[in-house]
Amino acid sequence: MEPLLGKFIVTAGMISLSVVFGAFCRRRNWAGDRAAEALMTFVAVFGYPVVGFLSIWGIRLTASDLALPVMAGAQCVVMTFVSLALSGFVSRDSSERGLLAIAGGVGNNGFTMGAFVLYLLAGEEGLALSGVYGLIFTPVVVFLLYPIAKRYSSKGPPTSLLRLALKNLTDWRSIGLPVTVMAMALSWAGIRRPAFVSDLRLVDVITYTSLPAAFFAIGLRLRLSGIWDLRRHVLWLAGMRFVGGACVGVALAAITRLTPWGFHGVRWTVFVVQSFVPMSVSSVAVANMFSLKADEASALFVANTFMYLALVLPIVFGVF
Repeated sequence: MEPLLGKFIVTAGMISLSVVFGAFCRRRNWAGDRAAEALMTFVAVFGYPVVGFLSIWGIRLTASDLALPVMAGAQCVVMTFVSLALSGFVSRDSSERGLLAIAGGVGNNGFTMGAFVLYLLAGEEGLALSGVYGLIFTPVVVFLLYPIAKRYSSKGPPTSLLRLALKNLTDWRSIGLPVTVMAMALSWAGIRRPAFVSDLRLVDVITYTSLPAAFFAIGLRLRLSGIWDLRRHVLWLAGMRFVGGACVGVALAAITRLTPWGFHGVRWTVFVVQSFVPMSVSSVAVANMFSLKADEASALFVANTFMYLALVLPIVFGVF
């Protein structure tokens, strides 16, 4: 456990320093909103797809394991549209409702939060199954978050979500989707990932390049003075992510037990715990890419993550 614990501590420190340095650079006028948008686009279009491609290619997929990402996709769809429907209770602004929809819909399931929590709960098996759970990440971003962000952005076109989802197939920012499909095909075909990927620790190198860039951009857009004005949004998002997410997650996990691929044991723990982790960094990235209240996105992300660590995580350890 010590190497991974050390890795998590380094990651947490890197995240904190990146956010603080981004906020410092903003105060000194060294960088601003345009730099934040460019960095978030780089992370979403290059960093995450490449890490996802290499990670998926390195997993030996089985039919039963694929139930995890399928149900994870269902969780994201349900939570996103429930969040969109209920966003009217805290805002009437179109862009703000779009932001709340993507913030409430997708959680921080990767190593910086959900996957590491599951390592502490279930060891390496929990960590590996969290990687399988995350296979749905890119399709969810391309077919769910992008269309909603475009539709509700202040610059968004007045057209349907279905048309926007189909149009995303030719959007250069959606390159992560074909990359994910290619990685899954290589895994299913039994083509082994080149050894140099592990020898050179390419996944770590790209991750530890992309993550500081993303959190630095969050710092650039962070205005702590505005968090108090968003107090109703912060409480609403906590309810959606931590209460609503848990309820939907338990319900979907229970439904799988009516099928031959039901979740039991560690798979049950992985799915349920991942269902109510805090707001995803990707939601902040999408908000930056599509001019969807990016400053509010950064503030909500910081507040939601802190609430999870302080209030929810002790309950997770107690229950699981």
